[in-house]
Amino acid sequence: MRIKIIAPKEEGNKIFRLWLPIPLGLLKCRFIWRHGPDNAKCYEEVAPLVVSALQEYRRQNGSWDLVDVKTTDGTQVRIRI
Repeated sequence: MRIKIIAPKEEGNKIFRLWLPIPLGLLKCRFIWRHGPDNAKCYEEVAPLVVSALQEYRRQNGSWDLVDVKTTDGTQVRIRI
């Protein structure tokens, strides 16, 4: 999964860019869920199944955008699986 954020800075014509690659397989690790917030621990059992399904879908159909948002102030957010 890749998260890409492009936003204009408040001072001048500069642009803030952030690109975060996050491996989907990381969500299968129980270590991540045990040290996460308490309200997210209910997803620990189903997360490996969802990640496996997403990975299989991506293998068969290629990458796809989960979120693609462009605002009027020029901010762009894209989450690609």
